Amino acid sequence: MKKLIALLLVALLLGAMTTASAATVIDAGSKRNNTVKGDPAQNNPRIPGESMTTGLPFEGEYIPILVNIDNVLGAWPQWGIGDADIIYEMPIHGLTLTRLVALFADKHPENAGPVRSGRVLHAELREEWDAGWTFAGIQRKDGTNVNDALREFGARKKTHDLIYDLNGNKFSKHYHNVKDHKPPHHHSVHVQELVEYARGYEFPERPFLFTDEPPTAGDAATSISLVYGGNKKNYTNSAFTYDAATNLYARTRQDKPYVDQNNPDQALTFSNVIVQWTDLSFNGAADAPILREVGTGNADIFMGGRHIAGVWVRKDVTSRTVFYDENGEEIPLQRGKTWINVTTQRSTEVTYE
Repeated sequence: MKKLIALLLVALLLGAMTTASAATVIDAGSKRNNTVKGDPAQNNPRIPGESMTTGLPFEGEYIPILVNIDNVLGAWPQWGIGDADIIYEMPIHGLTLTRLVALFADKHPENAGPVRSGRVLHAELREEWDAGWTFAGIQRKDGTNVNDALREFGARKKTHDLIYDLNGNKFSKHYHNVKDHKPPHHHSVHVQELVEYARGYEFPERPFLFTDEPPTAGDAATSISLVYGGNKKNYTNSAFTYDAATNLYARTRQDKPYVDQNNPDQALTFSNVIVQWTDLSFNGAADAPILREVGTGNADIFMGGRHIAGVWVRKDVTSRTVFYDENGEEIPLQRGKTWINVTTQRSTEVTYE
């Protein structure tokens, strides 16, 4: 009898351990419905008094500015990012290092950083918004030369200056080096000064859809984990934890709250977390990533404590990226800030529970 009770206890313990670790692993390569309704290149109408990037109340002039933000250990903590409407995380070196691109539109911080160099994949992202874009230097390697991409897109032939290379003579006056970060992780751009170059430009209006209704589709997802290179100790790894009281996901890195240096006691939170799966290759070197940003692929959307398995579609380089559900309908986002991780199955495992 005692032996039977002992076996039952062991079985219960193993069952509890299995339940506790029963996280769902996303199959990034799964076949999903990519037949969508409507024309992905057709923009949603702008709603007066509503931000096109957050869905929150907004009455100001729409001036989107993209800032390349360093994301290696020496760059932490970053600053100014707490004001970003959208933060993109994209590959920068090999399969395990990433760089951020912060989109500021509702609010422009006085300073943001640390600012690092641009790649072709960032230039292609800029085309989606036709936004102002700042960085510190560019890659000039044949095949991934940023200047070639900018010439192809006509990005420097606009009615206003929209390309701000802090390493160039014209815009070098719009940054300074902070003393609490070591080179090369110390460039701080004066974002509000760059806004004046872009003011008055006729930016295309490409708003997301937003809703006040909580999502009901998909399955529950109150915690999300992203692991790079199969290494649970990789410092690029991150996690998001959902708080039903606020309807927000708080981001952590290395089990610590992800914060803006300007407000170190407040963890950064996001209404929407999106993983956009695509193809990644390299132009002969690990620091020359080539990312497919046009076309279609799988996307996993987390919001309101739910996970929706969907797809993304971007018709051409000057079109917006649209996220669709399994029925081919554009997914309305929750109002607030959004984190978009553009990555590849080769590098990243995403789990949730």
